[in-house]
Amino acid sequence: MEPMLTAFYIILGIAVIKMTILLVICKGNFSNLAHATITFFSVLAQGKTPLKEKNLSISKGDIKFNADLIWPLYLLQRETRLIDFLLEDISSAPDELVGAGVREVHTKCRKYLLEKLSLQPVIPKEEGATVTIEEGFNPSKIMLTGFLEGNPPYNGILKHQGWQVLSSQIPEATESFRMNPVLAQAELEIPQK
Repeated sequence: MEPMLTAFYIILGIAVIKMTILLVICKGNFSNLAHATITFFSVLAQGKTPLKEKNLSISKGDIKFNADLIWPLYLLQRETRLIDFLLEDISSAPDELVGAGVREVHTKCRKYLLEKLSLQPVIPKEEGATVTIEEGFNPSKIMLTGFLEGNPPYNGILKHQGWQVLSSQIPEATESFRMNPVLAQAELEIPQK
């Protein structure tokens, strides 16, 4: 199997496992999962959690959601067609086609993130490096896993360098989106008569 395809399947598997873990943590409540996902994207895009003072929830019948929290999905759909890609059933597609699709979506997502966000690693070292975490570290920036005994300093192996947002040029959600959050318009081509 090609290395890129193997990497794609590994990443896809990790994503499925993480989503399963998140669903378990959220006790199967999709609204909790949606809130957690939206908060993640809000922190990534704006460097802060969504404002609770504002009443941004919209009610459509029995369904309530916060339009600002799904705004990043709209932007990624608009710029990269990420939702189309993720919702497409690729189970029977040939590996070469899947790989080409992944490359295209990855390229567009990467370009958008690099244009809109200024990011910096939390720990600017290569994954696998030995790192010492001193007392007073910020747990919102560094997650410790494994066998923790005693107090810092802790010596461990860097599994992920983390990312922090230095600045963002991601626009705020528009009022029209807040009132009618459509992630992608239906598109109909009228043939010439």
